[in-house]
Amino acid sequence: MKIGYITKESPHNVRVYSGTHFNMLQALQKQFDDVAVLGSIDHPYKNIAKLKGRALRILDKRIYKYQYNVGLAKRMAAILDKRIETAKPDVLLGSLVSPEVAFLKSKLPLFLTTDATFPLLNDVYASHSNLSKISIKNATQLERMAFEKATKLILPLKWLADSAMSEYGISSCKIAVVPYGSNLDFHASEAEISEMITRCISGAKLKLLFVGVRWEEKGGPFAVEVLKKILSKGVEAELLVIGCSPEVPNKLDEVKILGFLDKENELGLSILKKSYEEASFFLLPTKAECIGMSFIEAASYGLPAIGTNVGGVPEAVIHEKTGYICEETSTPEENCGMGGTYLE
Repeated sequence: MKIGYITKESPHNVRVYSGTHFNMLQALQKQFDDVAVLGSIDHPYKNIAKLKGRALRILDKRIYKYQYNVGLAKRMAAILDKRIETAKPDVLLGSLVSPEVAFLKSKLPLFLTTDATFPLLNDVYASHSNLSKISIKNATQLERMAFEKATKLILPLKWLADSAMSEYGISSCKIAVVPYGSNLDFHASEAEISEMITRCISGAKLKLLFVGVRWEEKGGPFAVEVLKKILSKGVEAELLVIGCSPEVPNKLDEVKILGFLDKENELGLSILKKSYEEASFFLLPTKAECIGMSFIEAASYGLPAIGTNVGGVPEAVIHEKTGYICEETSTPEENCGMGGTYLE
């Protein structure tokens, strides 16, 4: 069977979507004899859509998302239809491409996966909170068309499946909830995971790991306050920050900032893996999250995670089983108490 793999950005680029497209491609190539890469896709018409967005922003002070422009979506679909005709796959898999496949003419079976529905993005992320009415209308129309066109929706969270059913009336029979795997090439045995957990628990220092590109949105300042509370209890601890290089007021020596680590770089990738391996807890008190790939990466190392009750985090972290879920209103004192007797 030949799979036609559709992504907007190149699936050969490990940086895109935290490596999700890249790792999906690797998994497909291991399972199927022939995988036709049909992305990346682009069209110069997007520049016209961007200009339209700037004009509308001036008029009504709201954000226009050019990605949801209907004219652009039609042109992207036309590009894909030509590539599909040339590659002649038996089935299509599209990842995060609802606008791009909405107007596909191809009649091939289409399996579609996405890390969010537009209504949920609108609820969770500040970047979607001030959209123009036309952007909301276009985004909803394109996503509905894509979901209805799909033979099957493969969604990583029940949260997303519930949204697809309630917002668009998609039948549950058309949806499969299949959790995403880690984007790190790490496959430890149960014995190796057990050894890492034992080593971390018996360590003299409590090591908190924060991995996020957007410091404020991912709750970085709150994580620092958690560290301060832990230190005030006389516990030897540190917070390792990966993914960004924030300015931390009155920064403590116990806050270690490594910055962005490139997964394409062998050294950067090895440092990231080692950080997961040596941490005691993964701490990401995020204010906005859909999948939370870093939570999944932490889980692949058997690392207990502390996350917030937002978006899809409660499905990525099973409360009191694989970690702890805190309410957005929780205080740093309450967060530093997570872990029970371990911190006491």
